[in-house]
Amino acid sequence: MDRDKLRTVVEGIPAGSWMSYADVCVAAGGFADEARAVNQRLMALEIAGAHRVLRADGRVAPTALGDPERARALLEGEGLAFDERDRASQDARVRQTEEAAAAR
Repeated sequence: MDRDKLRTVVEGIPAGSWMSYADVCVAAGGFADEARAVNQRLMALEIAGAHRVLRADGRVAPTALGDPERARALLEGEGLAFDERDRASQDARVRQTEEAAAAR
């Protein structure tokens, strides 16, 4: 997966919305099974909006950007709601296709 495409996809997630790690991978030209390594890449590349990348069920990953509490606080500050099971609203989930990312 290309780092520039990764940056474009993540920086394109609107405030108050989120994408899953796997959806980010696919939209950036990679494969869904690369999702396990995305958090490390987001931290290394220091991509703006990286806190908007969550697990597929809408939960903040326990290792999210090395500070999951901060990631959640940023999301809540943007108005993203979480339910009683700590899952972000599926209505706020963005599913971007690789084609849409490439068109940018």
